[in-house]
Amino acid sequence: MFNRYIDVLTNLPSYSKNVFRKGYFNWLLNQCRGWGKFSYGLLAFNFILQVFSLLQSFNVAPLQSVISFVGGNLSVACVIGISNRSGIQGWAGAVSAICIASVGFMAGNYATAWEQIGYLLFLDFFCILDPKWNDNIQAEKFENRFEWIAYIIFFGLAWVVLYYIFSLTSDPRVFLDSLNLAMAITGSLLELNRKREQYYVWTISSIFTIALWMQTMLQGDGNFALIFSYSVFFLNDMYAFFSVRGWFRSNTHTEV
Repeated sequence: MFNRYIDVLTNLPSYSKNVFRKGYFNWLLNQCRGWGKFSYGLLAFNFILQVFSLLQSFNVAPLQSVISFVGGNLSVACVIGISNRSGIQGWAGAVSAICIASVGFMAGNYATAWEQIGYLLFLDFFCILDPKWNDNIQAEKFENRFEWIAYIIFFGLAWVVLYYIFSLTSDPRVFLDSLNLAMAITGSLLELNRKREQYYVWTISSIFTIALWMQTMLQGDGNFALIFSYSVFFLNDMYAFFSVRGWFRSNTHTEV
C-alpha cells in the first residue's frame, strides 16, 4: 500500500534528476495534448465560471479572489490531467494546493486548507518525482477483497484520528471536516498507487466538499470559485467512470 512512498524516498537523488531535465517544459506541455473533448470543454467551462466568480467577488476581497481564481483553474487542470493520465497533474496540483490552502486559511475553512497541504506533501510531490506517474501511466484495479478491506481500515483509522484532532479545536464542522479530510487522504493514497477505485472516493469527496464550501458561504466566508471547481470535479469524476478514455475502460494513457 505504501510502496510508492518508499520507492520515491529511497531513490530521491536519481528521481529528482528527472525534474527540470532538458526538454522538461516541452514534455509538460505535451502532457496537455490528446485529452478527450469533454475534458477540454470542462477546462473552458470552469475558466468561464472562474472569471464570473472573480468579477463578482473582487471588490469585496481582491487578494482572496485572485488566489481563488488561480487555484480554481489549476485544480481543475490537475483533476482533468489525472483522468487523462497526464503527468501535468503533479505541478498543477502543487500550485493549486498552495493557492487553495491559502484561501482556506483566510476563510477559516481549516479542513480544506490542511487537505491541500496534505495533497502537496503526500501526493503532488511524489507524483512529480515518481516515474510511474511520468511515463505511460497505467491504471490498476483491486485484485481481491483484501485490498478493499485494507483501504477501508485505513480510511476508518484516519477518520477516527482526524475527528479526535478536530474535536480539540474550535472547528464548527468537526464531523464533516474530519470525514472530508479522511476521504482526501485515502483518495490520495489510492491515486498515488494508480488504483482506479480512487474515483469512488473522489466522487463522494466532491459531493461532501461542495456541501462544506456552501456551508462556509452561508457563514459569510469564502466565495463561489471553489464551489464551481468542485462541481466541475464531480463532472470530471463521471468522465473517469464512463469515458472510453477513463480509468475503468482502458489501460494506457492515449497521446497524439
